[in-house]
Amino acid sequence: MAWYMRLSPFRILTVALALGLAVNVPLQVQAQLRPASLSSQLPLNWEPPRTPGSSAPVNRESGGVRGPCLTTSQKLVALVPASGMGTTTADYPTVFWYMPESQASAVEFMLQDSNNRQVYSVKYNLAKSAEGVVRAPGIMSLTLPALANLSPLKSGQTYKWSVTLICNNEPSDNSGNPFVEGTIERVDLAPSLAWRIEQATPKERVALYAQQGAWYETLKTLVELQRDFPRDREVTQALDKLLQSVELDPMPQSSERENISQLNSVPLER
Repeated sequence: MAWYMRLSPFRILTVALALGLAVNVPLQVQAQLRPASLSSQLPLNWEPPRTPGSSAPVNRESGGVRGPCLTTSQKLVALVPASGMGTTTADYPTVFWYMPESQASAVEFMLQDSNNRQVYSVKYNLAKSAEGVVRAPGIMSLTLPALANLSPLKSGQTYKWSVTLICNNEPSDNSGNPFVEGTIERVDLAPSLAWRIEQATPKERVALYAQQGAWYETLKTLVELQRDFPRDREVTQALDKLLQSVELDPMPQSSERENISQLNSVPLER
């Protein structure tokens, strides 16, 4: 019997449409599910809403004129939004700055609360070359230490940090010492988001922190990715976009991208 060979025109059309959908739908779904690039997940505006108690803009760039301290026209730059204000979700966040070539003997970090009370300060010696110049330029960071009698940052509070290059060791004269400043606002993460971040990959964490507007954690994660994977173009493009979104120039040289360091955990003095 050949009854199974008899298909009506309507049935043939239905089968053809089904086969066509079986081919086309997965391609459409695949296009929709293709992961978004890191750059596309970064906002263009990182400025938190201004409130009556917001601090005044800070000095995020030092002067770019050559002198006894800075050996080139490059500036010491705090890696923060244009207003100087960035948010953090960490009790002990990491701050970053661009370190130019200099003849500084040390770098001093200071943290103040919203009442301008000093809550932490530390000074570190800087390693120099035989010519007396601090190593090649690049990104430098400092993580607030949990084991230095420093209380965790309080939620809803703002803090100001500063980095000063010590070139003139005269305590009464700081005129030759370039400095930059940044501001930190401590915010809380929703428990559900904190769990997602804990389970996420580093690249996924970039997007999650960016959605929260957490400047310091977004930058920290991207800088760590750039350090660990310097040839990853997606990471490089995302870091460039992040810096450009707050009116900071991207690092032009690959060597500077790879020169990412954290200050020694053993300070010169406190």
